[in-house]
Amino acid sequence: MQTDRRYRRRRMAALALFLTVALCSCAGLGPLLYRVYQAAEYPGATRIADETITRYTPNFSMRRTTVYRSADPFNKVYNWYSVKFDLGPESYAQSNCILMAKSVTTGGVFDEQMSVMLCNTPNDQMMFVMRSLLFRYPHLGD
Repeated sequence: MQTDRRYRRRRMAALALFLTVALCSCAGLGPLLYRVYQAAEYPGATRIADETITRYTPNFSMRRTTVYRSADPFNKVYNWYSVKFDLGPESYAQSNCILMAKSVTTGGVFDEQMSVMLCNTPNDQMMFVMRSLLFRYPHLGD
């Protein structure tokens, strides 16, 4: 009877220690993920709309689409996105809008895509930003 109680206490203490370590390690990951999540927000821009879609099957994917508005000059906004995210020159342009995009595969399991459509309106600039991350689950049976 005493052994059973001691065993349960030790098991609860080990579980509490594991959960504490897991919580502490994840607490440092939270701010990092938040910074990555907010990285595409142009400084001083007003967020007009925002949507995040997360899917878990058949592979994990997360896509965030956000619309911003800024009073900064077109060239300043264009240069900020082009340089910060290494999008390079525009992929496509039509009228007062340009599209910059890139796609990167890392290690064969992570696909990251980003596109920015920047439009010059009569009063300000509008930015349509889409970022997606796809994690391909390993196929163990193949």
